Amino acid sequence: MPQKDREQALNAQYARRTFPPHFHEEFVVNTLTLGAQSYRHRGGLHRAGVGALVLINPGEVHTGETAHENGWAYRGFYPDAGMMRRLAADLGGGPALPYFRDTVVVDPGLARRLDSLHLLLRDSRDALQRESALAEVFGELLIRHMRQRPDEQPAASSAVETVRQMLADDPAANHSLQQLADAVGLSPWQLCRQFKRETGLPPVAWRNQLRVARARRLLAAGMRPGPVALELGFADQPHLTRAFQSSLGLTPAAYQKAVGARAG
Repeated sequence: MPQKDREQALNAQYARRTFPPHFHEEFVVNTLTLGAQSYRHRGGLHRAGVGALVLINPGEVHTGETAHENGWAYRGFYPDAGMMRRLAADLGGGPALPYFRDTVVVDPGLARRLDSLHLLLRDSRDALQRESALAEVFGELLIRHMRQRPDEQPAASSAVETVRQMLADDPAANHSLQQLADAVGLSPWQLCRQFKRETGLPPVAWRNQLRVARARRLLAAGMRPGPVALELGFADQPHLTRAFQSSLGLTPAAYQKAVGARAG
């Protein structure tokens, strides 16, 4: 499977698992194939079972936990914002980034098509076939369950957006809280309070999630966990493993196996 497709697709199963608050830089599209999961998102508690889609926009903080005696399993997709923006524009939606209206959607037909797409991305080496299927299935997802973000959607404050961009530009950088606060004219306490209020996480947790997100890309490309840890500012490989397991429920090595990446 090509690297980009590895980044976008994941097959996972958990018996008993609880995920702390976290986010993804990409969209999340999960099809539940076993049991059920529950999670907190947008101020509410949600539950999804077999046949349901779990839909989460980039940067939205959420949790995750088992909600069935058999645990839960899913096939997950992580399409990036650029792909979804281009697809929305192709469908006449304009240049704005689309977003999911609802977070749990019962759509068995589309869930089956996403499952088939997942297997195709895993098994096919035909670039034209893969890209055509991706455009078709995610175009349907966009038409059915997404819309353009309304102008009245509350935006992050300029201070929080600046700090988020500083962290995103270089997640491995050893920024101090004082440095970040000075950059936006706030005290460290004010920055922590404002950042968590607007994003759902304090700056250090947000940065750690960015590091995990970037680690996924490098691991999918075949980089070994040790060099990935050094590249992204983790203290060592065990530190990367703990962060990765907390966020995704898998070790870096297990993730590479799940996405079919070969460590080089």
